[in-house]
Amino acid sequence: MNGPEIKPIRPEFLADTLSELAADDAMFFVDTGTARIWMARHVNGGRNRWLFGSFSWASMANAAANAFGAQLAYPGRQTIAMCGSNHPEQRISRFRKYRTTRSGDAPFGVKFKNPDFAKVAEAMGAKGIRIEEPGDVRAGLAEALAHKGAPVVVGAVADPFALSLPSHVPFHTATRFTLSVAKQVLSGKMDTVIKTIERNVGLI
Repeated sequence: MNGPEIKPIRPEFLADTLSELAADDAMFFVDTGTARIWMARHVNGGRNRWLFGSFSWASMANAAANAFGAQLAYPGRQTIAMCGSNHPEQRISRFRKYRTTRSGDAPFGVKFKNPDFAKVAEAMGAKGIRIEEPGDVRAGLAEALAHKGAPVVVGAVADPFALSLPSHVPFHTATRFTLSVAKQVLSGKMDTVIKTIERNVGLI
């Protein structure tokens, strides 16, 4: 399910290809959300390849800022920020007063249209690359990693229905996810449930 023939682009395939193409001493920075799951599972670290993320404190939107700082500290070294999220946390958890409470919410407040981030980058003087087709992932990432002297923004249109299944599913997570699905069905969002099942059935 993670290959170049699957459209929309699977985030696992995107992260795996990025790991394969990046330099052996690249530094990866990741935002809080599903992006950190893709990095943790599909980007290989090493003695000189470092992976950074807010894995305990859930700092928001830290990847790009951290990558810029690292580039100042290590000029010329590849610094890669993995940004974005597909908001599945609303289905299984909610943060309240520094503790997580399992909620099983139906996703809400996320139906906005993203701009073309590649064009935004170009308007600000950086290089922008937009990837919409899975078959263009390798070439697009290779072009971005080969660019020198200025930041590059890769806007990859990944599957918004991709689920990040854990290595094991605790009972409370399964029950809250089921509750979230039920809420979506009862609120008339059966099409969203069907799309989620279709896009992830191969992972079960």
